[in-house]
Amino acid sequence: MNEHYLSNIELYYCSSLSITEQCFHLTDEEFYHAKKVMRHSIGDKIFATDGKGKIFEGRIENINRDSIKAEVVKEYNYSNRLSHFTFCIPNLKNPDRFKFALEKCTELGITNFIIFNSERSVSKGFNLERINKLLLSSAKQSLQAYLPMVKILDSISLFNDYDSQKILFEQNSDNKISDMKFDNSKKYLMLFGPEGGFTEKEISEINPSMILNLSQNRLRTETAIVKAASIIS
Repeated sequence: MNEHYLSNIELYYCSSLSITEQCFHLTDEEFYHAKKVMRHSIGDKIFATDGKGKIFEGRIENINRDSIKAEVVKEYNYSNRLSHFTFCIPNLKNPDRFKFALEKCTELGITNFIIFNSERSVSKGFNLERINKLLLSSAKQSLQAYLPMVKILDSISLFNDYDSQKILFEQNSDNKISDMKFDNSKKYLMLFGPEGGFTEKEISEINPSMILNLSQNRLRTETAIVKAASIIS
């Protein structure tokens, strides 16, 4: 697939496209940002993604009190190169580090996330709405055509319900992630331990397909997450 790489644009999100009219609409926060912050007017060129692999170039036809209507001028289609990877991220006690990991992974093209609690997780609560809002913002900022999907798992044992290769990371492993050749036809769960790592019981429950080395150095959880994303992207 020939993909067109865009830069120096402002990307909006539209959840629906009118096929018959060949137009898209910006509403709610997207509308507010386009009209009140960017001060777009009729005739302006804007870009929007459906979050499913398409970016639309449009020209504003109409602006009313709560929406903007734009005619589609061009349509760009993108493949999801990393759809076979799911990054499984523990609920970190430091919200800024948790946010950093999600933001940087999204910028690097990771589109599937699982957030989970472990025995050593200090923070146990999740705000899924806030997480989704963060992922949307990061995807738009980095001009991604795919809106990341996130799931919440309350128990590590539920990872066994997934038909995927389960990969853990260990500093002492002789198998380096940089030497791995991942198969695009297979699915991979990339599991990152919390501060203090997984317990022996949890490792036994996960029953990893392989254990890989990310670095000779001991890395913070969020650093390990971002480094893995950087290597495979």
